[in-house]
Amino acid sequence: MATGGSSIYKGSDLIHDYNCSKCEENDLNTEAQHFCPQCEHYLCDKCVNLHNGYHNKHTVYGRGDIQKWAGFSMDRCDQHGNKLEIRCDDHQELCCSVCVALSHRLCSSISHLPDLARGILDTAEFKQLPTAVDQIRSRLDELKNARMKDQASLKVTYKNIIAEIKALRNEINKVLDKLEKKTLKELDSLMEDLENSIEDDMKTCAHMSNQLKSMMEKLQQVSDKHKETSSYIGFRICQAKLGEAKTTILEIQKRLTKRISFISNVSVLPFLRNLNILGNVDSIFSMPITDSDHVYKAQSSSCYSVRIGKDKHKCHIVGICELPSGQVVIADQNNSRVKLLNN
Repeated sequence: MATGGSSIYKGSDLIHDYNCSKCEENDLNTEAQHFCPQCEHYLCDKCVNLHNGYHNKHTVYGRGDIQKWAGFSMDRCDQHGNKLEIRCDDHQELCCSVCVALSHRLCSSISHLPDLARGILDTAEFKQLPTAVDQIRSRLDELKNARMKDQASLKVTYKNIIAEIKALRNEINKVLDKLEKKTLKELDSLMEDLENSIEDDMKTCAHMSNQLKSMMEKLQQVSDKHKETSSYIGFRICQAKLGEAKTTILEIQKRLTKRISFISNVSVLPFLRNLNILGNVDSIFSMPITDSDHVYKAQSSSCYSVRIGKDKHKCHIVGICELPSGQVVIADQNNSRVKLLNN
């Protein structure tokens, strides 16, 4: 397959997996790098710029979304568009002939896909794949819904803080006009950043869920026809996407959820003219999203004093962890200490 965006007259022997539709009208042979489903046109890098100028509301898919191109099937390489034929055992990757030529020439072991696919439809792992996909999609949907709730809570907090700022503003004179604008500007900026982060997570969950759904629909079609090779390819691709989805879920779940807070300045009136802003606008962390379908039952409970001689404040325990040795470590927020419990 030829690469790049240069145009060659149709008499050329170069063969592309997808030719630019507009270039073909001018007897040019150019490899397509984009596809517009509304126009049903394949486009090269030059023609896509002209297309976007006339149709800026059309959704155009690049090579990274080649699965969405018309005529694309699961049997084709998502990078080069050629038919998948082998698996590189060294890298555990499905490859077309171009993949082998470009990236796997030095690999020591490759396997023919029809050989690997033999009997795949009868394996327990293949039969369990739809259930695994449904479970991951369910987790993605749950995570998306949780982030939607976070978004709603964020907006409520945002409105409450604005009300607090306005209430404080009413107690002082017109000199606060400039300070109020500066404070709200910081709040809006922080709100935008946090909301964008949530939107990104929601879009990621929705996009990955749709990809899994689309893959399973195509896989079901080929498996119903008892096409083992195609079924094996779909199986491996779905497995890879499941792994990617699980990694994405863990990455989103382990991140602490940021919220916003506003702490008013109690000395605002006496020192009004020396202030820059009405208060500190910042994000605060909450516990990350975790699986909550398991309920733990306590076998016993006891009370212990964890105060030590160097503590200056009342202990406030915010975290606890058991080490592999069985020892317990706790986090004392008020005294800024991590404490190892004795017997």
